Amino acid sequence: MALLSVVGIAMIVLSGAFVFHTYEAQLNERIYTRVMAMTGVVARAVGNARSVDDVDFVLRAFGGNAPISLIAVADGKGNIFAASQPDWTGLSVLRLVSSTVLGEVKSGDKALVRSPNEDTRFLEYAREVELPYSGERGTLFVRLNTKGPIESIQATAWSILVWLTAGIIVSVLTISLVMQRIVVGPIEALRLYAERRGNSPFAVPKGPPDELTIVARALADSFNATSANEERLADLAQTDGLTGLGNRSFFKSRLNREIARAGQSGHMVGVMILNLDSFKDINDTLGHDAGDIILQRTAEILKNCQRKGDTVARLGADEFGVILSGLSSSEESADFAARFIRAVGAPFRVSGHELHQTACVGLTIFPQDGRDPDVLLKNADLALSRAKQEGSGACILYRHELHLRAMERNSIERDLRAALAQKQFVLYYQPKVDIVTGKVSGSEALIRWLHPERGLVPPDLFIPVAERCGFISDVTKWVLDEACRQNRAWQDAGLPKIGVAVNVSAVDLRRPDLTDTVANTLVTRALSPQYLELEVTESMVMRDVDVVIGTLRRLRSLGVGIGIDDFGTGYSSLAYLKRFPVKRLKIDRSFVRDIADAREGKIIPKVIIDLAHALGLNVLAEGVEDVAQLEILRTLGCDEAQGYFLGRPMPAAEFETFLRNSVGGLHPDAAIRAITDIAPSGVDAAKRRGLAGSAA
Repeated sequence: MALLSVVGIAMIVLSGAFVFHTYEAQLNERIYTRVMAMTGVVARAVGNARSVDDVDFVLRAFGGNAPISLIAVADGKGNIFAASQPDWTGLSVLRLVSSTVLGEVKSGDKALVRSPNEDTRFLEYAREVELPYSGERGTLFVRLNTKGPIESIQATAWSILVWLTAGIIVSVLTISLVMQRIVVGPIEALRLYAERRGNSPFAVPKGPPDELTIVARALADSFNATSANEERLADLAQTDGLTGLGNRSFFKSRLNREIARAGQSGHMVGVMILNLDSFKDINDTLGHDAGDIILQRTAEILKNCQRKGDTVARLGADEFGVILSGLSSSEESADFAARFIRAVGAPFRVSGHELHQTACVGLTIFPQDGRDPDVLLKNADLALSRAKQEGSGACILYRHELHLRAMERNSIERDLRAALAQKQFVLYYQPKVDIVTGKVSGSEALIRWLHPERGLVPPDLFIPVAERCGFISDVTKWVLDEACRQNRAWQDAGLPKIGVAVNVSAVDLRRPDLTDTVANTLVTRALSPQYLELEVTESMVMRDVDVVIGTLRRLRSLGVGIGIDDFGTGYSSLAYLKRFPVKRLKIDRSFVRDIADAREGKIIPKVIIDLAHALGLNVLAEGVEDVAQLEILRTLGCDEAQGYFLGRPMPAAEFETFLRNSVGGLHPDAAIRAITDIAPSGVDAAKRRGLAGSAA
């Protein structure tokens, strides 16, 4: 429409210019012809006149016509002797025409010469005439008023232009409508069809294909193929390739839908996350193909156990999610979770191995635990984390306390990063006492966190957080350095030379640079390796046994002592225990606590002590709280003891005072010295000391 409008306007302008140019040419030609004829008549009449009066009469007669404003005749000398207006008689003809025009008239080249003038309302002409009565040749001057002829011709021209304009407008509109229907309309519909990727109506014409039909059919085929591919990609993007279940994205979209439905119906929705226990160990021992088979088996079990309307998805490596719709109570969700755990735990065989796969479950309920899918998933994750701590087969329903604990862990993790730089960590030292001699045989360095707001934060609260956030390595380096520095300072001060034990985490034990870190620390602090002992837990050394044995042997080659902490609480293999280059076993406090209750309480400590002595190892009992426990341990042949009865953990300055009061290395408490002075069988004690010495 815009293009055609521009074309129409251009045509109208060109038509108007053409019409007015044509009519102007016609006007000039018509006036010239009429003036030529009129002046010819006047010239003949003047030529037939016998006197000036006759000429004057002729001029007055012609001067009465409307177009003629002035007509005059001048003699050969250029003097006007007759005119239609008497005022001009006797004046020079040069008042009417220029000398140039007068020269053209007298030259005879043109019968009629137009004289230029400034007033566009009049046209002036001049021609030569004969004056027979005087025998001269004069000049005839005519001034015409063109207003009437011009208006008449202009009116005709405007009339023609109006008709032309109307015709052009009608033509443009007609062409526009035709093009809109035949060309523009289909192209616009095709454009919308293309922009909306086939989601707008467009009738593909049938019959012989034209250009638009070919394009439309090509677009339709392309959009159909693209839509099919997009649907397939969308399905693939929300599907787990291994199990065929939906993935996390699919799970969240379904959870959104179930929440909306439950909001209308008033039912509960359960969100369950199931995690396979020890799945990494299976991958490492049996291979990833076996792990894939277990995942596919778990997916099949969950699909078979789900109810109509429930949703099962694989959320991660070994995590599966289940949406339990239409619940009436939280207890109902717990029953379903227990059924899933039992089904997954059924025995099966993989690669010739019979397995009993266990799982943990975290549960949360809509709407009581949250109304947003992300919040519900986060709550289920918190419950799952708690279930993992409880052990295999645990099912934990989310409680608000779990959220508070998670917030506390996040707060601790945030503050931990500033604690080391701001020197908020301190070491406390707890003495170890030789039960046979009563001497202080060593100490254990225990880290404490003096938080500016929380006060004294216990290690069991921040150490797991440090391990989880990867900060434990820095903490261990600081503990090693500070313990070695302090021990060397005590030795330089002339205090008894005793060893200091430092606890090492599982993360540190798997670090390849642990041996270098320990060696560099000993060199930097100028401490002999015999005065440093590293303690590792029993469960820790049973993970990646070959790697751990290599690390422990390298540490032992430095001269550093190795102790196994919390012995008896893990699953040590005696075959592996022989290979560990350890110096000391520590009986866990849980066995010491029950040692005085009955005969059964002495069995496990007795077995550990006899086993350690048979392997040439020293034995230390931790958690000794009273004299009865110490007496029994001494009777059973335990070498060393540690606990609040023998000395609580003390700051460095207080422990230094404790050492200064240990005259000759003996425990400063007379009551404890009195207990240890009652030596058991001297032969047995000598044997134990000899065995311990040979192990060292």
